[in-house]
Amino acid sequence: MADSVSDRLRRLLATDLYSERGRLRSDDLLVRERVGHDLGSAAARLRELASRWRADRVPPSTREQPFPPAAVMEPLRQADRLVKGIEDTAASVRGLPLLNQDKVWDRVRSSGLEELMQFDWTLVGEAEAMCAELDRVLALDEIDVRALESRLRNLRAVMSDRQRYTEIS
Repeated sequence: MADSVSDRLRRLLATDLYSERGRLRSDDLLVRERVGHDLGSAAARLRELASRWRADRVPPSTREQPFPPAAVMEPLRQADRLVKGIEDTAASVRGLPLLNQDKVWDRVRSSGLEELMQFDWTLVGEAEAMCAELDRVLALDEIDVRALESRLRNLRAVMSDRQRYTEIS
């Protein structure tokens, strides 16, 4: 028998997610914290790879060559852009408006719980996958920049869809 989305999300977060009426808001915060933590870990891993790249590959400045070659600096520029994108997305996740209006919570409790959990599951899954991808990378030039940028776009799109879903219509 296949697990439901809520069962998988509960196991992933090690909590009894969305089970009691009074815990919905705290579970919402738990999901945000998990996503923010994974995104923070991904940004830290990128910074670590960039630091190693600088130490190993960027030659010291000389009179003949005051600036490092562009080919050596391009992975660092890409990593900087990715770190900024990841940190901006993490701040956006943590800054999502709280679902504090009773009308929203009544609607979510009565009919929209599975949809809300699907949004949360996607957010957690994308952030965790990004973190796992970067953990497997050994050098800055091995990063699949397009895949990471795609994950960031997916995260932003899901956050936007989730926010529209929770607005009172």
